[in-house]
Amino acid sequence: MNMTAKRWLAGGLIAGCVLLGGCSLLPAQETRRTAPLLRETAAEDFTLTYVTRGDMRLTRKISCTYVPIRKESLSFAVNGEYVDEMFVKPGDAVKKGQLLGQLRLDGVNDRIDECEYAIRTLKLRLSQQEEARALALERADARSGDEAARRSARDAVNADYDARRQSVEDSLGIQTLRLETLKRQKAQRQLFSPIDGTVTYVKQYKESTVTSESERAVTVVDSTMSLFRATTEYWDALPVGTQVVITVRKTEYAATVADEAALGLAVTAHTPGEKGTLYFTLDQPALELEDNDRGSTTITLDGRDDVLMVSEKAVSRAAGQTIVYYQDAEGMKTYKPVELGLCAGGYYEVLSGLSEGEAVIVG
Repeated sequence: MNMTAKRWLAGGLIAGCVLLGGCSLLPAQETRRTAPLLRETAAEDFTLTYVTRGDMRLTRKISCTYVPIRKESLSFAVNGEYVDEMFVKPGDAVKKGQLLGQLRLDGVNDRIDECEYAIRTLKLRLSQQEEARALALERADARSGDEAARRSARDAVNADYDARRQSVEDSLGIQTLRLETLKRQKAQRQLFSPIDGTVTYVKQYKESTVTSESERAVTVVDSTMSLFRATTEYWDALPVGTQVVITVRKTEYAATVADEAALGLAVTAHTPGEKGTLYFTLDQPALELEDNDRGSTTITLDGRDDVLMVSEKAVSRAAGQTIVYYQDAEGMKTYKPVELGLCAGGYYEVLSGLSEGEAVIVG
């Protein structure tokens, strides 16, 4: 075989080997297998939540405002006067007509006493004059000889005593007017409770402080009842007699939905779908509350006990279906339909499609 033929034979063998390798007829070199990257990526990218079992409550918060049944704010009726004494303090129970405080009377009581003494004296004089009139008439009758003389004498006696009586009555009228004036002056310097109730406020007066008619001195509230008013679309969930808890500045008060008619209030109409007015009475009066204090109560509209629940963040909707996403056995994200019920507190009630402890993808 010449040199040229050898070269052609070697080339053909090489080419055949290349063709056989390209057609996988030769065993391929084994390489190390690696785990799929998808599982690690899924574990990092997916946030999981779990189906749990528990109780659900659909609640709503209702705002309400404190409205006392009756509240009386009292002020002295005289400007620029000094206060003598305040006789009550916050928390005191008082009766209607009870003296709560007074200004300096500056001798008014003494003048009233003098005037009352003068009136008593004048009334006594009137009584004594009538007794004297009767005696004078008897003497006139005894001295007169005939009927005409007796009539004339009696007329003279009556005229004399009528004039005396008129003088005393005039003085009595003047003293009576003076007494009324003095009592009015005294009343302007005193505060009396207009109702049975409890004192909730008393102004602290210094020695140098003078009064002002526009300044509140004492507040008395009806302590028999504390009332809250609310306007809400959820009025139908709160029939009369329902027990609630009203929170005011972190303090809780037990209360009951009140009957407006029983309270003497105008009954408000309630229209389905629209807001309506409700009243709550505190089970125990709260004297520390002030007009327009704001409170709130939380009511339950619906509830479920011992049900499967899933976070509402795990629920999606696609093509008219309610679905949740989960990781399949290969670590892939996939979905399945679920049937849900009540939604409350960030969770859905699971009716079907999921089991307790099952993991689903959030977001």
